[in-house]
Amino acid sequence: MRGLTQEEMDEVLVRQGIGVLAMAESAHPYAIPMSFGYDSEKPVFPMQWGGGYEGRKNRVLESNPNVCLTVYEQDAQDESIWRSIIITGELYEIPEEEEQQAYASIASNAQFPPDLGVWGIPFEDVEFRLFGLEDTDCTGREFSTEYEEWNVETPE
Repeated sequence: MRGLTQEEMDEVLVRQGIGVLAMAESAHPYAIPMSFGYDSEKPVFPMQWGGGYEGRKNRVLESNPNVCLTVYEQDAQDESIWRSIIITGELYEIPEEEEQQAYASIASNAQFPPDLGVWGIPFEDVEFRLFGLEDTDCTGREFSTEYEEWNVETPE
């Protein structure tokens, strides 16, 4: 295993527009797949989520804005190589004057499912909120399932 450089982490975060957002609601963890935008010039991770303001994500966020976003990938050329990035920080509602840049970041690399319906709510009735994750800590690792010392041949 080795640590990723900032440049390598930027490349992964631009390639992968979806991760797992972990939140804490009192003693209960809450982790959900979340699409995000990323701009390496300003390392903020904009996220847009839909649903009512009474939804679980909103309740959890109100009780504790500290979150962890995990992004991972398997190398396209060598399937024995995996990379993961862990970003911890605080979620905040993006101010109106920063929305245009946030939407541009989301449009550039976020990944969305083909059906944008939200749990049976008609699209026109969905309340969207725009959040940013300002990272306080961002670390990345690369590891391989094929380590040289593990491939030692056993004598017959």
